Amino acid sequence: MKKGKLVTLCILPLALASLTGCGGGSDSGDIEISFWHTFSYDTQLQNIVDAFEKEYPNIHVTLTKQSTDYSGLKDLVEQGIPANYYPNMTLCYPDHVADYLNTGKVVKLDQFIDDPDIGWSEEDKADVLPNLVATGQNLQVEGTWCLPFAASTEALYYNSDIVIGMDLSNIDATINDGKALDAAYINSLTWEELFNHLLPAVQTYCDNNDIINKSNSYYGIFGYDSDDNLFITLAEQYGYDYTSVNTTTGKGEILFNNDDMKNEMKTFNQAYQNGWFHTKGTAGDNYINTYYTTQGFLFTVGSTGGVKYEIPETNTFTTYCARVPQAEGHEAKQICQGPSICVLDHGSKAENEACWTFYKYLTNTENTLYWALETGYMPIRQSAYTSDDWLELSDASGKTYDDLTYAQIYSLYSDVADSLFTSPAFKGSAEARTQAGSITTQCLLAGENLDSTIDSIFSTAENQAKLAL
Repeated sequence: MKKGKLVTLCILPLALASLTGCGGGSDSGDIEISFWHTFSYDTQLQNIVDAFEKEYPNIHVTLTKQSTDYSGLKDLVEQGIPANYYPNMTLCYPDHVADYLNTGKVVKLDQFIDDPDIGWSEEDKADVLPNLVATGQNLQVEGTWCLPFAASTEALYYNSDIVIGMDLSNIDATINDGKALDAAYINSLTWEELFNHLLPAVQTYCDNNDIINKSNSYYGIFGYDSDDNLFITLAEQYGYDYTSVNTTTGKGEILFNNDDMKNEMKTFNQAYQNGWFHTKGTAGDNYINTYYTTQGFLFTVGSTGGVKYEIPETNTFTTYCARVPQAEGHEAKQICQGPSICVLDHGSKAENEACWTFYKYLTNTENTLYWALETGYMPIRQSAYTSDDWLELSDASGKTYDDLTYAQIYSLYSDVADSLFTSPAFKGSAEARTQAGSITTQCLLAGENLDSTIDSIFSTAENQAKLAL
């Protein structure tokens, strides 16, 4: 795959004093800042840091991968703040920051954004995608408390070598109007079409042709990497209650314990019992791509930020991408995620300004494009989408294997941009997400006993989420 160029953007240097803080100062007047993250893209991130330090030789950035997932990183930050062991900057989600706010350590970023010397220009403010910036502003306390680094959504990945051209007309002639499966059909799937027609027909086809690798610890037809995203996405797609923020009190509300969501979970429970459907929570807490890339599944929904994990290392088959299944008769909705960055105060104005300088550099047009082209994440600036590199790599014509998969992901971003949604962030919203995932896992694993346990599953999750408010 062709990689993006790492290009530096000159920004007015800061006159930073020598002050101690996280990482400490030095006699030479240098400022040291620390950045905690979860990325496996260590080389790409270090490349940006190395270029930044050449541009700003008095600022040194120490990268530390503290966890492999965002919730684990959140736990480390929350545990570290009382012990005075926490970074200057950390990767985060806005609902994590909502929980950090009561520590008094989160730096309000408006002072830097609007600074006439070191802030964003008017062009910058217009260029950074406003819906992404807004996610760090829609918290209980007025202000901007985190800013986007990269964005992602979810994609439906599938084994095109088997799926495209699959003829199911002798099993269910209603599927794709009796034609063999094609990309347009997969891209327009609804949950109703999936469960009522496609999955049972594909199961019969697989039984007759023995194409699922059953030597995997877990196998099936369709997998979903995130139990919590599945629950939240279904609630949004169908217009069912999940959470909200009370406009009078500013406090979060837990609303997911309702009959509509219980009925959705019953549908997915039956698909699991049929052997059609798995989630990470039902597959040994392993991402479904672990089994998908070894042909244990034909379809899997996963993050677009993890596209590289959906491509078999040996190119044994080609992965195609589509939008996730939608709710029939409803407006299209896809979850918008991807990491933000917040700054945590160590009592040093110089360190906080150095963090802003690094953030501004990290997310300039050249670097947001570089990060996107290297990782599969969405750029956070509109200008990146009009670059020659982006347009070239979004064109799937003549591409094969990983180049083709990445091209489809880049094209997907344009297709789903208008359907992206985020959930409200408030103190306790991170726990609400955790409990949503727990509901999904428990409801699927309950098997035939779900009717007798579903009320308890939902009530327990609701009570746990409310404890975090």
